[in-house]
Amino acid sequence: MKSFFKRIDYRHYICSSLTVGFLLLWFVFPNAVGRVIESVRDFGLSVAFYFCEMFFIPHGIVPTVTELSAYKATIFLPFTWEEFVEKWGVYWQTWATWDNLKAYFLLVGDKLVDFCKFLVVAMPLFIVVYIVFVNVLGKENNDYNKESKALIKFKWFVAHSFTPLKDWLISFFSFIKDHKAYWITWLVTWLLWFNGFSVLFEVFAFYFYFIVDFDFSSIYRQIFKLLCDLATPITFIPIAVWSVIGFIVFDHIRKKIAYRILDHNEMKDRGFINERPIVFMVCGTMGKKKTTVITDMALSQEAMFRDKALEMLIRNDLKFPNFPWINLENELKRAIRFHQVYNLATVKVWTAKKAFRFSKRISRKKIFDYDFVRYGLEYDDNLKIENVWEVIETYSQLYFLYVIQSSLILANYSIRTDNIMSDKGNFPLWNTDFFKRDSRTAVEVSRHSHILDFDTLRLGLKVLEDNPNSDNFEFGVINITEIGKERGNVLELADKLKKANTANQKNDLFNSWLKMVRHSATIDNFPFVRVITDEQRPESWGLDARALCEIVSIENSGEKLLAMPFFTVGEILYDFVFGKFVDLYLQYRFKRGDNTLMMYLLKNFTSLIVRYYSRIYNNFGYSPLDIQVESGTQDGAVIGKKYYLSNKKIYSNRFSTDCFSGFFTEKALRSPVGLNDLREYATEKADMDELQAQNSYFINDLIRTFENNK
Repeated sequence: MKSFFKRIDYRHYICSSLTVGFLLLWFVFPNAVGRVIESVRDFGLSVAFYFCEMFFIPHGIVPTVTELSAYKATIFLPFTWEEFVEKWGVYWQTWATWDNLKAYFLLVGDKLVDFCKFLVVAMPLFIVVYIVFVNVLGKENNDYNKESKALIKFKWFVAHSFTPLKDWLISFFSFIKDHKAYWITWLVTWLLWFNGFSVLFEVFAFYFYFIVDFDFSSIYRQIFKLLCDLATPITFIPIAVWSVIGFIVFDHIRKKIAYRILDHNEMKDRGFINERPIVFMVCGTMGKKKTTVITDMALSQEAMFRDKALEMLIRNDLKFPNFPWINLENELKRAIRFHQVYNLATVKVWTAKKAFRFSKRISRKKIFDYDFVRYGLEYDDNLKIENVWEVIETYSQLYFLYVIQSSLILANYSIRTDNIMSDKGNFPLWNTDFFKRDSRTAVEVSRHSHILDFDTLRLGLKVLEDNPNSDNFEFGVINITEIGKERGNVLELADKLKKANTANQKNDLFNSWLKMVRHSATIDNFPFVRVITDEQRPESWGLDARALCEIVSIENSGEKLLAMPFFTVGEILYDFVFGKFVDLYLQYRFKRGDNTLMMYLLKNFTSLIVRYYSRIYNNFGYSPLDIQVESGTQDGAVIGKKYYLSNKKIYSNRFSTDCFSGFFTEKALRSPVGLNDLREYATEKADMDELQAQNSYFINDLIRTFENNK
């Protein structure tokens, strides 16, 4: 028997005791059960009254929902509407009197007295803390990372009290979460004591009564009864707890407002992208966030391609609403798994084989068990007649594009994506939300853009002969940063020959690919391709290619704004705490090398404030950019636009701004010297030897001319 009890987790005893304790609160809330019985009676009579009135059934039912409860609490409102109107007028007459004004100032004075009493107690404590801290700053040492005795004792106390308690509470809440019977029982019990069920039954009771009788005069009575029911939890729960609950609700509301603003900005950004042609170039001077913008656009475009494919899947589904699309999807997924289907072209081949087999042997089995005899094989949209196999081919291509668990972005730099596909074996759904992703799980769901092999974009000569990737591009988002350095302009390509035997910018037919790129990526008349590039100046790209696209110029990067409203107090708290801490901390670090309890507490408190402030801005901050759009031929009107960069979307380790740093790192590793090893000027004016050390074309020309003239 003892071994049996030992096998039971002791937390069951705790939860069972809590359950019994919550049930015994009946002695604290003796009216709760009677009030529930009363509300159930009101609900039953109202439902019976509703059905009898609706179906003209003779009855003598008198609804009781308009009657006052026998268990009503004492509240500040009068019983009837007439009394409320009368006392409302008296209230304003009483409010606007000299006696009431004097009473108000007396109350303010009492509160000021209480505050002064608090200051009398608290001020010495602040003075003591200030003196201790000044004393700490007054001492200097080089005890590197040595901890004071007070700090050691404090850490020991935390490690043996707070930390075990925190770990135990986390495990206990996890235990409760795993055993639903406990928390469901507690929830039901507290809803009973706090009249939650009474409120629910009364709401429906009044609804069924009111939609038949339209008794507007009883509305006030229902508000009175509702406040009577809510008086129990309002008076039982302490003000401090209500303050916490109020802040949580307030914080939830303002965050919902912030998410709506961010989502609205994202929709405006997507609208801006949709207005652009298939190929466009983002330009701006250094530091104008060109690469950041095209990365943001690529992320949005990838999500839009998924959404568009889903929309078109549903449209094609409804052309043959009785077709067993799930059978087609399962066979297509099997073909993808065995690499029989790996691009849009192989999808067409796969569906063509299915259609051919059906034509050879017409049966439901050969058309995914579709009852074509009953539902037909053709669809008429008043423009054309579509055969079911044409729709199957379109649907299959869209489904392939939609379900592949791979980034749709190809770039010459790495872009992290974190779209999540949920699949329970039926139809998968993508979560492409940029703003509510948990950063702690980002690594688990992250994917990165595909390496852009430029040979896949060349219709002519390739850099790598017999490149296995050379023909694979069909659809997706092409992102190319610093396009001018890759393609060059007229002056830079002057020595390149079109008839050369090796690939160069004049014979690789990249520009021809740009002109025809939509042909490989069009499904059901929609092109699933976008080419987004950036460069400092439009002239850096050859005129022929640049004329194909629009020039999107970043004129100004606005200051960071916060989408979450009512954060003024947080701003003030952050500015005050961080501003005061920085000066103290720098003085401390300058004078001391050890760690004290005072600095430990101050630093951790400041860290909490900074962390909260940073998380809010990282999640809800955004920057509006002023954009100007013109055609690549530069003969059209310049149109001003706005584009929004959201911190959570674009700065969540999406890309590296120094995307070509790998080359320069290897270059720097070849050098045996660093900046500190370089020679310095001896005086304010360079001598001849120092000028020659510059290896300057200009200086070398001067010296060469000087030597020749001599």
